[in-house]
Amino acid sequence: MRRLALLALALAAACSDALEQTSSAGQVIGVVNASDRTLSVISATDFTVSTRDWQSASASPQTIDGRGHVFVVPLGAADAVGVSLLFTCPPSALALCARPDYVLPLAAGSGATGAAIQDDSIAWIANPNLNSVTRLNYLSGDTASVAVGVSPHAVVLVGTRVFVVNSNLAGATPAGPSWLTSFDCCTTLPPTPDSIPLTGVNARFAVVGDDSLLYVIAAGHAGAADGRLSIVDPKTRTEMAVLNGLGESPGVVAFHPTGGRLLIASALEGILEVNTSVRAVTRGPGNGIKPGGQGVSGLAIDLRGRVYAVEATCSPPEFVALPGTVHVLTAPPDYREIHTVTVGGCPTTAAIAATQ
Repeated sequence: MRRLALLALALAAACSDALEQTSSAGQVIGVVNASDRTLSVISATDFTVSTRDWQSASASPQTIDGRGHVFVVPLGAADAVGVSLLFTCPPSALALCARPDYVLPLAAGSGATGAAIQDDSIAWIANPNLNSVTRLNYLSGDTASVAVGVSPHAVVLVGTRVFVVNSNLAGATPAGPSWLTSFDCCTTLPPTPDSIPLTGVNARFAVVGDDSLLYVIAAGHAGAADGRLSIVDPKTRTEMAVLNGLGESPGVVAFHPTGGRLLIASALEGILEVNTSVRAVTRGPGNGIKPGGQGVSGLAIDLRGRVYAVEATCSPPEFVALPGTVHVLTAPPDYREIHTVTVGGCPTTAAIAATQ
């Protein structure tokens, strides 16, 4: 009996290991490379890398969203969006997406920045130069514009509601507190938007937590180290709480399910942490995780909870073509480095999607 029990335990452990090893099978991490205008796609299974190229010489990509089997990348000064499909193009869209990586134009002068994918055909793109967002059908190329606040830089969806992060910039200087514009994604355009005031200035990034609250990062004034986090209730459309102490220009934010952690990228401090349960900064400036001794410009988290930290090695306008590095770390609180991946020149941020 004892031998049978030991055999059963060994088989159970083997099955558990096998499940753990394949739990991220099919997932891929898209990393935006600013200097060579490409997308590095990393397999979460074996960390191999393939390169996607939108062939857009005027592009200045710095943000990305991934969902299902697609990556959408605003191309900045190119006034366009790069689309990378990880599935076979449907017959209805063959004329447009005969190749898996293609570019869709937006309104001239839009300066495309943030993106949020709504479903298997629709994405929303922030247009800071036109104070608008574009509803883009990334399979047909159809667009519709919605006026929002001043200098929108990010878009997030909660259910059927769109939340636009308005940085409120005047040139390169924050003109005052930022705010969110909110409207229903699925009503007849143009919708009737709400406005949600924020405390911080130069808000640029946002994410939805597993508590369905919005977490908005305000980078603050350059040199003032006044980065903040606003916690917003999307139902009441109010700012519920504000956490100070994020230092100089905090960046991209990602939610990690382990312990309700909010991970925040900082080019100076590495990975900062906020505990969303007690609403406290648990890893602030001076106590960030710096893989390879460097700051972090982008973050993505796979199904196994591993953290893909994009090494912050360059910043505009000094983009260089040297290869970049993504550090693959175990889940917090350990953040043990298990692999490094070489990607394209000047990687800026990352997102998760899946192959078909």
